[in-house]
Amino acid sequence: MRTPRGKMKSQGHLLVALVIAVVPLAIVGAASLSLVFTAKSLRFASLVGATDDAGVGETLAGGSVATFARSPGPLVKGKAAKGASASQSTSGSGKRLLVLGGNGFVGREVCRLAVQRGWKVTSLSRRGQNPEPNDEYLAAVSWVAGDATELDTVKTLVSENDAAVHAIGLLFDVNSGLKGLNLIVSGSKSVAGQDSTYDNITRKTAFNLIEAIRQKVQLPFAKPTPILFVSAAEAGWPQVTLGAQVEVAAPSWLKRYLVAKRAVEAELTSFPSEIRPVIYRPSLIWSWTKFDVLPVIPVFNILSAVGVPFVDKTVTVRTLSRAIVAGLEDDKVSGVQRFMQMEELEKQLS
Repeated sequence: MRTPRGKMKSQGHLLVALVIAVVPLAIVGAASLSLVFTAKSLRFASLVGATDDAGVGETLAGGSVATFARSPGPLVKGKAAKGASASQSTSGSGKRLLVLGGNGFVGREVCRLAVQRGWKVTSLSRRGQNPEPNDEYLAAVSWVAGDATELDTVKTLVSENDAAVHAIGLLFDVNSGLKGLNLIVSGSKSVAGQDSTYDNITRKTAFNLIEAIRQKVQLPFAKPTPILFVSAAEAGWPQVTLGAQVEVAAPSWLKRYLVAKRAVEAELTSFPSEIRPVIYRPSLIWSWTKFDVLPVIPVFNILSAVGVPFVDKTVTVRTLSRAIVAGLEDDKVSGVQRFMQMEELEKQLS
């Protein structure tokens, strides 16, 4: 028996309304739940020997929350160890990688893995501090304090590196009305300053990176420079069924968040002869040591599993970081990578 068209339309509207209610609440709820779980999480992490206690990172698209309420001054390079003592892969072949936001939830995992694979890694962040000083691989990273919203700062570092990862992010900007939650969800425990808008922290820092690479002197017939950008699954809503309807009813802070992400995606793909763009669109990013976000994970995974087109399966920080490094090392990888592609890329490093 065929379902009447009116009933199908009604069911579609009901589904949209349900997810409109669930997704933003899940995002904010993940931050709120952390108030309950933080003490237990840190205590358990110390018992199991976990060293990452700097927060869950961005809920939608993981990264270091960068705030530039006041200028950190000129570039300050921290001391880097001569190299990790454990055996390393030579996949990077001594190439140089710049990570914007390397002290965040995702950024530090990218730095750690890249060092293991033979890359010489530099991280740029506001503080320029190693989030895990006792980690042998992170000790091999050159930690630089600087302002990524300043083009000259980014140009200086781009000139010294062969590829770049943009893992700077801000879930709740200064105009969201929820900026205090960044203290909980931020990978680096940063708080949104007066200039910490989505446009500054996401779009401007990424545009500076793109412009710096375009201005860099390139050898004739050189391959395009890889830029790997951590975007958000929700940036793809206009391309999926009912996604546009969900976004119309989304809260204003989420709409502005996605405007900034999409602006970067569009700019990255505008210069194919100069830049090889790899755009990662994760939904929630998590790890087993982050109890505060764990209760929300099944909501997204169940909705994705039953076929809700505008909700993507979650990814672990391990999957995302390994997919980023795999995309960095594989010249054939380009364009948007959803959770399915991330899981496949992760296998390349297994």
